[in-house]
Amino acid sequence: MTAGSLLATGLARAHRIMPRLAGYVQATTFVNTRGLGRSPDDLCPLGARRVELTGVPRVAAAYVWGSGEPTVLALHGWGTDNTTMSAVVDAALMSGESAICFDAPGHGASPGSHATIREYAHATLAVLQRFPSIHTIVAHSLGSIAAVSAVAESDVQNVRNMLLLAPACSLSGVLERWSAQRGLPRALVKQIHREVERRDSIPISHWDIRTLGLPTSVRVQILHDPADEVVPLLDSYLIAADVSADVHEAVWGSGHHRIIGSDEMRAALTACLRPAASQRGPAHV
Repeated sequence: MTAGSLLATGLARAHRIMPRLAGYVQATTFVNTRGLGRSPDDLCPLGARRVELTGVPRVAAAYVWGSGEPTVLALHGWGTDNTTMSAVVDAALMSGESAICFDAPGHGASPGSHATIREYAHATLAVLQRFPSIHTIVAHSLGSIAAVSAVAESDVQNVRNMLLLAPACSLSGVLERWSAQRGLPRALVKQIHREVERRDSIPISHWDIRTLGLPTSVRVQILHDPADEVVPLLDSYLIAADVSADVHEAVWGSGHHRIIGSDEMRAALTACLRPAASQRGPAHV
């Protein structure tokens, strides 16, 4: 157990004496982006070309595979990096598309060890505005909230398809599950809410896929493992109840992270991209 974890555990027990400090420490643990032990790596991924991103806080560059402007944006989940989306990149290339990834603030090669969903959403919005050629987004877990927020805010209307892999429906739901797993008392959870909102400058309730205002012109497909122990399948059905979306259940036991490289993901993305390929017409040789 790390020193930070020990401090968080101690403060969770002493929250009645130091509620604000306890909330601060627990919130810092919640927004930690290096929890899986991934260290920064500034090497350009194999087969990609590096594209500098100016004016995007804490994101220096994006990586593009394929010729021409990128058409498929792959967004990783919390605590991981762009390398986890390599299967999405491969599937896009196999469909004749080009793909783009970047490390969210505080993830991968991007500096820092903490981030907010607001920072991730703003970085995604900047990428969509920089590359209006993007028509399809594949997002994993919490990256789905950033993706939907960015599309809802963008004045570029080229995104036609979204494939959400094991999406978290809302940030508040993620925080509630995280707190329950640690047995944190209700009073402390309220302090964590206040601290996260202070850092984000936006109420936690704002970050909900159902209410972010996704355009109805965007076709949404969801892929989720019924046995997912990180984000429950219920989150996908909650999204589909308010957003026009098709929910497909992956093979039982695919897992929260392995679903990214699953055959179901490849098939779903290929189906998403088929209309785009037909609109381009036959390739010239």
